[in-house]
Amino acid sequence: MGGRPSLIACCLILPWFMGDPSPTRAVASGQVAPIASNGTLSGHELLRIGEIHDLQQHFRETLTYYQLALSRFREKQQSHGIATALLKIARVYERQGKIQEAYRVLQEALPLFARSTDRSAQAEALLAMGRVAARLGQRDESRDSFSQAVGLFTRGKDARGWNEAMVQLGLLQVSDEKSAAGLSSLQQAIEEAGTRRDAEQQLTALVALGDAHRLLDRTLDARADYLRGLRLAEADHQLPFEATLRLRLAQLDDADGALNDGVTLAKRAVLLSQTLHDAATEAQAWSLLADLYRKLGQPTETEVAEMRALALYRKREIFVHGARQEGS
Repeated sequence: MGGRPSLIACCLILPWFMGDPSPTRAVASGQVAPIASNGTLSGHELLRIGEIHDLQQHFRETLTYYQLALSRFREKQQSHGIATALLKIARVYERQGKIQEAYRVLQEALPLFARSTDRSAQAEALLAMGRVAARLGQRDESRDSFSQAVGLFTRGKDARGWNEAMVQLGLLQVSDEKSAAGLSSLQQAIEEAGTRRDAEQQLTALVALGDAHRLLDRTLDARADYLRGLRLAEADHQLPFEATLRLRLAQLDDADGALNDGVTLAKRAVLLSQTLHDAATEAQAWSLLADLYRKLGQPTETEVAEMRALALYRKREIFVHGARQEGS
């Protein structure tokens, strides 16, 4: 657990840190799409219903309505609607871990956005393609997609989009052994988010910078980044970031042999993730605790931590309105 983070762990930090892949921000969960005048739902109305389910993480219903919307847009030959529906479908596939399906859908969506005047949506699609391509090992395509997204967000004066794209690009550059360029991209993202007083994006970039330094075996720098982030997370009451940063620091303690310090940090990460109902982070924290307890020669605590981690990993399946589907 104390080793260097993988490329995927770095490039896709944690879902709640990033603007994507997340449920749509366009519709509140209480909104209801109206019925069209001819008694049928339009493609846009079907998208809105899908967005409501998306916010609630009802993946089956979300995909059903997005696919119905896609069919409606295809019937009407509305290219922008087709591209929008495809992007939404790709985001759901990405969150489900169906990366090849997401890549295929984005390949169809991107040329449609390129022919439209909606540069904001094109940038979002490029950002999604960058993440997906990275996970498939398509590094050149990923880098090109992130770079194009940065340019479009810059022209559109979308600061949050620019910042997210810079973080992703910076991590990819570091993993491609372009450390100077990558670290510069991440530092720019930290400074830009700080200027806007956007604590969430500043923390995202700080975690990413720490991960980058770990990839480069600069553990002292990584620890400094994580500690800086932890102070900001505590001051701003950003519990998801606090849990993640404590887990990162515990991993460093494990690698450095500071086992008791690692246990203290990992225990706090467990409590925070339980408060947040974040099973993924909790499972990682219990797994790390099992390693730490084993090295400390505490078999009872090791067994308990292992059982807790295994129970959480076994529950990593998709639940949709009580229907249980095996996750990817």
